[in-house]
Amino acid sequence: MAPETQQKFLTLACQLSPENLTCDGELSRSQVDVRYRRLRAEWRKLESQVGRKVSEDEIWTVQLARQRF
Repeated sequence: MAPETQQKFLTLACQLSPENLTCDGELSRSQVDVRYRRLRAEWRKLESQVGRKVSEDEIWTVQLARQRF
């Protein structure tokens, strides 16, 4: 996977974290649902470009490995 694509996945993974997804509880449930669906659609679009499923765990593992070296 290209580094640019990995970065896009990482950005989405960060946005999908509970704190960021809900804006620390500031958004209503319906706003969170809309935001979640939009971010997951972007994730699926990237997966189609890569040609396979990509898990958030995979993205975080790659990021942690990068930080160690």
